[in-house]
Amino acid sequence: MTLEERIQKILRDDGITYEVVSHEPVYTNPAMAEALQVSDAETVKSLVLVTKEGEMIVMVLPGDRRVDWKAVAYAAGSKKVSFAGPEIVRETVGCDVGCIPPFGHVSSMAIYMDKALIDTPYIYFNPGVHDKSYKIPGTALKSLCRPVFV
Repeated sequence: MTLEERIQKILRDDGITYEVVSHEPVYTNPAMAEALQVSDAETVKSLVLVTKEGEMIVMVLPGDRRVDWKAVAYAAGSKKVSFAGPEIVRETVGCDVGCIPPFGHVSSMAIYMDKALIDTPYIYFNPGVHDKSYKIPGTALKSLCRPVFV
């Protein structure tokens, strides 16, 4: 089962209505927002991070925001977090950097999230591929990700 198929199954199993939007390949949130003709804040940025202790975590935030490194480290109970390498991301998540979904990863990881996403009526995320985006209600992320809010 591909990562995208896994995401579709999770959405169906949870009864989440979703829309698939095909577009040219995108590699950044601004490019995704432009392709979808939405604001950057409606796109999801999912980053795989590693704590100083070696734990892999995912930070999910609106596409127009930057990571608050200290807040994420504190929430994860670590002194420091940093980006995971591209090879490790592919192994752990099942896709390349730049199209990481906020849930459905190959490996189970703790998910940390900016609360602004669940207050957004609809959000768009890549399902592990660069040329599609899924549109779901922002509130659905709370049950899909079971995040720790940062």
